[in-house]
Amino acid sequence: MPVHTPNIFPTLPERPDAAMIARYREDGYLAFLEALSPDEVRRASDGINELVRKYAFNDALSERVYKDKEQKMQNGRGLLFKSRSSDFHFQVEGDYEARPDRLDELADNIRKFQSYDMELPIYDYIAHQHPRLRALLGAVLGEDYQPYSSMALCKPAGIGAAKPWHQDLAYFAVNRFDGVAGVWIALDPAVVANGCMHVIPGGHHTGPRPHHWSKIDCEITTEEVSPAAAVPIELPPGGLMIFDGLLPHETPANRSDLRRRALQFHYRSAATQVVPREEYQKKFTGPAGIFIGCDYSKLAAKE
Repeated sequence: MPVHTPNIFPTLPERPDAAMIARYREDGYLAFLEALSPDEVRRASDGINELVRKYAFNDALSERVYKDKEQKMQNGRGLLFKSRSSDFHFQVEGDYEARPDRLDELADNIRKFQSYDMELPIYDYIAHQHPRLRALLGAVLGEDYQPYSSMALCKPAGIGAAKPWHQDLAYFAVNRFDGVAGVWIALDPAVVANGCMHVIPGGHHTGPRPHHWSKIDCEITTEEVSPAAAVPIELPPGGLMIFDGLLPHETPANRSDLRRRALQFHYRSAATQVVPREEYQKKFTGPAGIFIGCDYSKLAAKE
């Protein structure tokens, strides 16, 4: 079995060269140890606490959705805070009990923020205006690329749950799969011990892989992914990874005493259109023509 050396470069350049883009096409990802400045990292990390203090237990600005801790899927159990005025929401790690008198502690025990890119200027800047990231996205997707989604992904120290093997396009309602890229940015040291990203180099060339709802999350079946072929992508704060929407990847559980926060954004090429989910499900299929992505109706049936 060939040994893969991670595609990790020292610095995100002002404009990536042709060799970098060729490696992205071949392996499905690139990583850079330095992309954000220390000040940008600090402001982005502080912003998580700011949003928690603003929205958590604030009935004027958000509503609470309590999840049944006995439900079968581990990653769906955490308390959810939903903005009353936008799509922004965030979910508490399932094993943490949120309290209104411990908001900064709560901010260290969030699992995921969603649709947050316009909540604070720092996120708007990183997602939509950062010159080196814009140049990278333009080289990968074309200069007329479009934003698709924003998530901040957190693994609290000691209790951060795993996100099993999956392809992001198993979730996304788009009409083609050759023009979607994710960007993952570390705000804390992301290492093997606290659940850094692991990828299967070249795994995007296989196309859609069967996913199913397990006791943990929606994941690729064990017959369809080889963890032995995976490489960990360890990044310092401010490090960045870009990856193809079909690249199989996972982040293991965090049982260390190190918090692990990260920003994630997805983008699509101008040739890729957002379509009704029914149309997308006819494309993300296996050889039998049956949808093999993450079908939320099946999840509802399990609960």
